[in-house]
Amino acid sequence: MIYTARQLEELHKTNGHVRLPIGARVTPMAHDWLHSRKIAIVYGDEPQCPGTAVPALSKTERVPQNPGAPAPAGQWLWWCDGPCGAAKAALASQAKETNLQPLPYTAEPKYLVQAIKHLANEVKSDRAAGGILLVQSGAAAVVYANRCPSLRAILGTCRDAVQQGINLVGANVLVIETPYQTLQQVKNVLSLFIRMRREPSEDVKRQLQEMASCA
Repeated sequence: MIYTARQLEELHKTNGHVRLPIGARVTPMAHDWLHSRKIAIVYGDEPQCPGTAVPALSKTERVPQNPGAPAPAGQWLWWCDGPCGAAKAALASQAKETNLQPLPYTAEPKYLVQAIKHLANEVKSDRAAGGILLVQSGAAAVVYANRCPSLRAILGTCRDAVQQGINLVGANVLVIETPYQTLQQVKNVLSLFIRMRREPSEDVKRQLQEMASCA
């Protein structure tokens, strides 16, 4: 089940905390709402609907999500480095048909490396299909991501560039420079990137291995 920001707000107003069933997902807008209010989700075995009271949590239960916890298989993980309303709106729209989950790092540029390392580990372990990085400037994100053997990052400047990146190198990380993309442009590149199959050819794999040995 996917929870919206309004639903989380109602849960918190009613119960003083937010408890969701294990495996539940939240929309990008809901993630922003949680972050802005410094509220951590507590996951339990029983679903909770807005307006349904549950027993108060002990202090030991009120713990934030663990950044090192694995992501469920098949997810696409995303992270942003600051305010990016149009891009997040596009993510929210795509989340209706795709398993999109936020990386558990604060939306600040200083967490870029940690977010990429977490994403690389999830992809390497087959717990995530790939990732989307929403950033002010894509240069550092692309360079850092492509230092990780499990990631093949491209800059999502337009649909043609995204399609070529997938066709040529089996890209599994899409970097979007949010100041230069409209809502519709982000929707276009995002939907294309998510739905296309990707697997680098044997030639590309060999060339990547060769490049890894460069000084």
